[in-house]
Amino acid sequence: MKLLKMLKTQIAAALVLIMLLFGTIFALSMMALNEQQSYNILLNIYSRLEQTAQNLVSLGMNYAMNIPQDSSIYERDVKLYYRAMHDQIEMLDTITNSFMTAEFPPALTEIGDSFRADLTPATEQAVTTVEELWKDFRGGIVNALDTDNGNDMPRLNEAASYIARYNAPFLASINILHTRIQQQTEQRLTQVYQLYISLLFAAVIITFGVFAWFFLVVLKPLRHAVNGFQRVTQGDFGYQVPIAGDNELALMTRSFNLLSLRLHTLFRLIDQIQQGSDLNETLGFVAKEFSALLPLDWVGALFVAGDNNTMVLEGSYRNGQPEITQRSRYPLRNTLLLKALESGEPLHIPDMSSTITNPDYQFLNHLISEGIKDAIFLPITDASPIPGILAFGTCKADTYTQEHLELLTNIAGLITHSFGRTFKLAEHSRLAAIGSFASGIAHEIRSPLSTISMALDYFQDAELPGSANKRALLAQKETARMARLLEEILLYAKPLQLRLELVDIKQLLAELFEAHRDIALEKQQQFELIAPENDLKILGDPDRLIQIFLNLANNACEAGALNESIHWRLEKDEITSSLIISVTNQGSPIQEEHLSQLFNPFFTTKTHGTGLGLSIVKRIVEAHGGEIAITSSEQQGTTVRLLMPLAS
Repeated sequence: MKLLKMLKTQIAAALVLIMLLFGTIFALSMMALNEQQSYNILLNIYSRLEQTAQNLVSLGMNYAMNIPQDSSIYERDVKLYYRAMHDQIEMLDTITNSFMTAEFPPALTEIGDSFRADLTPATEQAVTTVEELWKDFRGGIVNALDTDNGNDMPRLNEAASYIARYNAPFLASINILHTRIQQQTEQRLTQVYQLYISLLFAAVIITFGVFAWFFLVVLKPLRHAVNGFQRVTQGDFGYQVPIAGDNELALMTRSFNLLSLRLHTLFRLIDQIQQGSDLNETLGFVAKEFSALLPLDWVGALFVAGDNNTMVLEGSYRNGQPEITQRSRYPLRNTLLLKALESGEPLHIPDMSSTITNPDYQFLNHLISEGIKDAIFLPITDASPIPGILAFGTCKADTYTQEHLELLTNIAGLITHSFGRTFKLAEHSRLAAIGSFASGIAHEIRSPLSTISMALDYFQDAELPGSANKRALLAQKETARMARLLEEILLYAKPLQLRLELVDIKQLLAELFEAHRDIALEKQQQFELIAPENDLKILGDPDRLIQIFLNLANNACEAGALNESIHWRLEKDEITSSLIISVTNQGSPIQEEHLSQLFNPFFTTKTHGTGLGLSIVKRIVEAHGGEIAITSSEQQGTTVRLLMPLAS
């Protein structure tokens, strides 16, 4: 195996492969030439067969048209026509016998050697037909020429008449033989040419592949190595040279990289702090870069939820790749996670499967179920607006050593600062969005205030007839719109706190439909709830849940058509222990380019919308540990799908 990985072995193998391919192409070219030569020989022999048959038929027909009237002329014709007929019959015998044996003597091939043809079954059948018809046709001619007529003279007139009358089947069989020979040759040449083109194409592809391989395996790594050495001489000690393959060049670059790996990783962490990024990007950086510093099969980030009693697994990576899982909540009170948060020191559990027996440690039991046996929990407290824990894990017990723990302790400040900056940037982005909206809302506030002022100035304590009454109503509507707008802004801006309790979603929706029936009646619509018989309870804040469902009900009714049913469906997902809540209307579908922006603050397709409704809904759903998604199509309508964790 070591010999196969050497560059000189690989280069020699590539050259041999190219030579074999082009050698095969040359052999196929010679095969194609041989097939063409064989076809030419068969075509010449067939031409002789056809010409001889035509000559025989012409002799017979000419004689039949010019039968002599006296014996002297007849004797002359016997010498001329009979000898000519006899020669043509002998030639036809030779050719047909050669076709039957598929071996042709030099006298027929004109190449100096005997020729053996490889005939297909269809061609052999045509040859057999020619042979049988010729045997019958020849027998008839011979019988017609029978000399047993009293004067020992052949009967040329009867033979000529027989030839003129019965030649058609024999000539037709010769034409069929010609067609079969052509088909056989074309078929074989086509096969050879197809194989030839395929091999030629493969040879070209492999040749380019060899050149690409040589560039990627030899020239490119060599260029990277030279560039790496130059970068180090210029002071970039954290530079890593890419390693490709396992050959001599890879061995050289691997030795160089080992010298700067840890320093490079720490520099990257500092750079990550300065750049700032979202949580997933920062977590992905830790998952990929820290595997060079310590064994790492799994890494995840947990943060304290709004109720201060649970922690939410915001994201996780396994083997450097993101895990596609729902956001899960885990109890915090009386757990080792709370102990780590309170102490602010890394917590190491070298063998969780043998030390964790408390059923309240749900997150640790979750890690055990995922195959994690050794874990370190690093608190994220001081620099983060939301307390959290960064968890590192491996699938082998007692993997983390004291050196690993000391390493994480020494760089804990950098990691905490990185995640803290991530959350601060997210908070600043949200506040910046509110600030930018505030400048735009000034005009929205100024207009209704002006209307209200005019109405109060002119019509205070007065009966409002005609147009004055219309102005008052307009001012009233503008005031209501302003109040609703400000309420949504404040709701989006302030921190979200939940008061959790067990909530029966089916019962909550039934009461909501009864209390807010007028939402659907405006367009003669109705709500239809499809739900299983068993209780579907979640741990949630009833007021916030009503806020979610009212928003979705309003949106569905506004988008739906007259006299339409708004379908609400509750389903239980046993695999994820989640409740699926779907709201569907059959109104006009949402444009595809708008679907990805529906949850963005201040994005709206409505004339008088604020663009905060769905953003608030998404915040509340995620605060409950759930997920929300929207799909829309012409055939299926628009569906809002919520995924909420069921109460255990």
